Amino acid sequence: MQRQWFSVDDLTNYTINKQHIIKHLNKGAYQKSSELCLFSHVPKTAGTSLEQIVAKNFKVSETLHINAPDLNRLPAIIQAKKYLPKFICGHHPLHGLVYQLLSEQSLFHFTQLREPVDRVISYYNYVKGKTDHPMHQHTVKNNFIEFLNADPSPELSNGQCRRFSGYLHQGQASDSLLFQEALDTLTNCFSLVLTTCLFDEGLLLLKNRLKLKDIYYQKQNVSDKFLHKEELSDIELNFVSERNLADINLFNTIKNNCIELVSIEVPNQELHRFKTKNTTWQQQIN
Repeated sequence: MQRQWFSVDDLTNYTINKQHIIKHLNKGAYQKSSELCLFSHVPKTAGTSLEQIVAKNFKVSETLHINAPDLNRLPAIIQAKKYLPKFICGHHPLHGLVYQLLSEQSLFHFTQLREPVDRVISYYNYVKGKTDHPMHQHTVKNNFIEFLNADPSPELSNGQCRRFSGYLHQGQASDSLLFQEALDTLTNCFSLVLTTCLFDEGLLLLKNRLKLKDIYYQKQNVSDKFLHKEELSDIELNFVSERNLADINLFNTIKNNCIELVSIEVPNQELHRFKTKNTTWQQQIN
């Protein structure tokens, strides 16, 4: 490997990583023979489904799934084989170690965002249904609003912006700064940014860029619905929104960009054909 962990300061690492990504980013079509494909998985954005769809288009030996905490403990795993994997995926914020372990090669870098209020509710449902989760006790003792007020995770308050601005675990920043930094990162450090609400449309964009042959899927890692959005009052919904204003602005901007990209690159007939075939495929699997 040509790079190493330069600093334990998140904002410093964030700056170093941005410089490396911008230098090597490929905004066009992915070239498997010479490039690395990296998926930065934001928790509770249907990223598990997306990872599995992309991964089945690579050889098992070409794929590495690892999350940031595990990579921090075992950084040597990324070079356990003679060559870097072709596809790396997992929960990796922009200040993460993974970016400083990459070689000097071209990079196709993508991620996916989710509507922030829906994401926070999904996060709560996930934690409540997973009894071995470190935050589970917060859902046992508290209702949804009490759970948020306990502030057990930075993911619940502008977590998407924080992941892309270096402020996930360290430092304080205004909503405006979080939004501007995250938008700059997504604009300049990613080949493609998708949204969960346009999942199929995004898959077709990704299919064209990565030259994927198989994108049929079933949803993975779906949380039990202990709480539905419709059950929340306007006051409760406003409370969640106010905690996630930067994320809401970021999501709306990216969603509009994605809609425009889809209108240019994905014909309606192609989208309809894929949805029909995928429904048939799901029925056959079931």
